[in-house]
Amino acid sequence: MSPPSVTVLVTGANGVQGGYVIRELLKLAPAHPETSLTIHALVRDASSSASQALLALDPAKIKMFQGNFDDTESLSRAAAGCTNAFVNPSPVFTDPTGEGRHGLNVLSASMGAGIKHVILASVYGIEPRKDLPDLESIPFFKAYFTNKSTIAETVRHPPAGSAPEGYTYTILEPASFLTNYILPVSQMMYPTLTAEQPTLTVVFPPTLRMSHLDPADIGRFAARSIYADRDEFERLFANKTIPLSSANLTISDIADALTRAVGHRKTVSVSYMSREEAEAVKDTNLFVAAQLFLSDHPHLVDLEKVRSYGIELGSVDGFFEREKETVERTLAL
Repeated sequence: MSPPSVTVLVTGANGVQGGYVIRELLKLAPAHPETSLTIHALVRDASSSASQALLALDPAKIKMFQGNFDDTESLSRAAAGCTNAFVNPSPVFTDPTGEGRHGLNVLSASMGAGIKHVILASVYGIEPRKDLPDLESIPFFKAYFTNKSTIAETVRHPPAGSAPEGYTYTILEPASFLTNYILPVSQMMYPTLTAEQPTLTVVFPPTLRMSHLDPADIGRFAARSIYADRDEFERLFANKTIPLSSANLTISDIADALTRAVGHRKTVSVSYMSREEAEAVKDTNLFVAAQLFLSDHPHLVDLEKVRSYGIELGSVDGFFEREKETVERTLAL
């Protein structure tokens, strides 16, 4: 049987990951009438239209908390009375140490509030890549991997005396988000998608497969771990690290899926940069530098292992269909 009540701190509640966690918790609630659900949604501005739209999903279950990752008092207020926490700090482009500091602040507030189950959204492939010498020439990426690794290690091994009795964790390691290929993210990563002839300009070799997922899958796994009965929780989620992906795709697979999503009204093509072209601009283009690094050090998620959890996974076509209006804006339709 599921727990009688859960109160879940969701950080970054207006972001992609936090938003999906809240939606999936609410979606599963009717199937668990024995569990009373309360969500503490941490947002930067509780009066914003995004926050009010989030609250409108279920005002009886969602409580808004205004704060930020550097305001430790606001974090403690949001964490008070919670049983679970979803932690998902993001990189800070103007502060290389920001993500690490933010993650540790949330963990400190969560453990100080007696939260017994922490769910961390990290990223796939940190451990095998974090100490590679290539990273030394990409300071932002080096900081990114270091921050992610530090936060994950703190989740696994909290400082002595900081975690409550019975503390457990679940670390989710999502692969590349399909949201990278639609606005607003695509404007930074793939700006030529908005051209009259939309193009994905990449460094990745044509045959390189990369792990991708619908970020709603993060919400599905997080929600399932929270509602799980004791046996399922211990077997699948307690003190587990779970890589997440639903498909291993080439960049041309993505282009074809975008083309299908708009009914072939536009055809998305792929332009492959040569190694020499990429090397010439990598010092001034972070995304090119990242693609070079990932091309040199690919890691694929074991899809069969992900499917073995029996949790519904999103599909590439399903994601782009759900986000069709945004896909159309991305492709300037």
